[in-house]
Amino acid sequence: MELPPEQPLYSVYESKKRALIPKTLYLLVLAFIFYLGVLLNISLLALDAQQETTFKTGALLILAALILMGIILAVRKMRQPYLFYKNRIAHGKEMIYYINIAGTAPQINFFDKIFKTYSIPLGKTFSIRNIPQSIQLSNYIQQLLEYVRRNQSASQ
Repeated sequence: MELPPEQPLYSVYESKKRALIPKTLYLLVLAFIFYLGVLLNISLLALDAQQETTFKTGALLILAALILMGIILAVRKMRQPYLFYKNRIAHGKEMIYYINIAGTAPQINFFDKIFKTYSIPLGKTFSIRNIPQSIQLSNYIQQLLEYVRRNQSASQ
């Protein structure tokens, strides 16, 4: 007999603007630099006008596809909530157990100030990112940590 899937205690989503706008700008800047490199290489080759146009158009189409794919991947990741369970936090395939959490101090960078968000690095490989400042998550995580530590010491 299979056990029913565990229900999360709490879930929180990333800020959509904070997750997408910087990623899109980053992709556009990299695409622009790459396209300048393509233009430079094409100008150094001895090609006729039709071949140049074909290569430029092909490069633009490839870049547009890559930018679109990057945005789609960012949207898919942004739509995954951070799920808080009795003993762990999960985000997609990533997870961290409460006993492995090093700290709950929020961090704010340049984009976080603009979009009024923050991040909480919980360990070396797991961070809760792009959380709106209106959601006070640090205190909640701290309470969960205390609860887990109390239950762990009581069971020993």
